[in-house]
Amino acid sequence: MRICIADLGSWGAATLVSEYDPEGDAIRINARAIACVRAALGAHEARRFVACAIEHERFHRACPHASEAEARAHAAAATGADAERYASVLAAHARAS
Repeated sequence: MRICIADLGSWGAATLVSEYDPEGDAIRINARAIACVRAALGAHEARRFVACAIEHERFHRACPHASEAEARAHAAAATGADAERYASVLAAHARAS
């Protein structure tokens, strides 16, 4: 499995944070989302955000029929990161853009 930081584009009021590509067996994390979290919360939280996104997508890879809530809970338990805090930061940024 590869992990890539990529520009996943602009989604208007929504933000695509990360995605798992089963064909390429790759997790892509949105570089724009990382930059947004870094600007709002600092470098340490940006690293935790990346770890959280990776764990979220790894869970989807291992459990493809699991819900988003299950993936979020796994990522939070595995990393100690607060996904809701990141979601709030990203939503505020999307509203301001």
